[in-house]
This record gives sequence, C-alpha cells and structure tokens, in this order.
Amino acid sequence: MPSYTASTPTERPDFLDPGDYQVEVIDAIETVSKTGHEMIELKLRTSPGSYLYDFLVFIPNAFWKIDSFRAATGEVVSPEEDVEITADDLIGRTGKARLSVEEYNGKKRNKVTAWLPPKPGESTAPKSTSKPATQSQPARRSDNEPF
Repeated sequence: MPSYTASTPTERPDFLDPGDYQVEVIDAIETVSKTGHEMIELKLRTSPGSYLYDFLVFIPNAFWKIDSFRAATGEVVSPEEDVEITADDLIGRTGKARLSVEEYNGKKRNKVTAWLPPKPGESTAPKSTSKPATQSQPARRSDNEPF
C-alpha cells in the first residue's frame, strides 16, 4: 500500500495570469486529432506549479508551431530539414511560453498562445533533440519516473 508523510495543505494554482512563463514538458503522448491527423499532446507544468496542455499537430499549416516549440526548447531549427519527432524525446524539455486565460466548461484555464525563442545568452538546456527522419529513437522512459 502506498504511503507518504503529510504536510500542510497548499493550493496548487489552476491557472496563471496571462504572461510569459517557463514551462516543462512532463508528459507527451503521440495520438490522433479529432480530424484524423497525427499529433503530440504535451502536458506542461509552469514554474509556479499549474498544469496545462498544448498540442503539436502534424499538418502543413501547423508546422510553424512545431518549429516554434522546438526553437523555444533549445533546438536549432533548420529550414527544409526533414525531422522525425517522438513524444518521449520531448519529456523533460523546458522553454518559455506565452500563456493566455480562456474559459472552458465554466472553469478558467491557461492556453499556450506562443512559444518564445530564448533570448541571446539564455539557455533552455533541452533534454534531447529531435532526430533527422532517418535515425532511430531512444526507448520509452521508465515506469519508475514521476508523472
């Protein structure tokens, strides 16, 4: 049976005021959009502790967003390069995102409105990088890792 040591309860923020925040990808799942397109669902944790989701959809008119995410998390994006992205490779990446607040089913939540590239001299230290489409990808993370 799981156990833990109790502490003083604190309230985790459900959403943050609009602004630019450091976020970490804590989970990423390869899935299919409602319209049948390949996509990666990102679960993000903000530096103040709230959680939100963002989606990288693999259709030509959304490639700019994937490039923005890659650049914001420290990857060098080269135009015309064929890139293969595996969801597991995105877990642990950090970067800066511009968040807005939207209301959904009567509850407020954050939404990523832009992925922001690092400023000169600012480091994001990505956990890994996407690979050219011809290279193999590492195995899925261990079940013993949190989240």
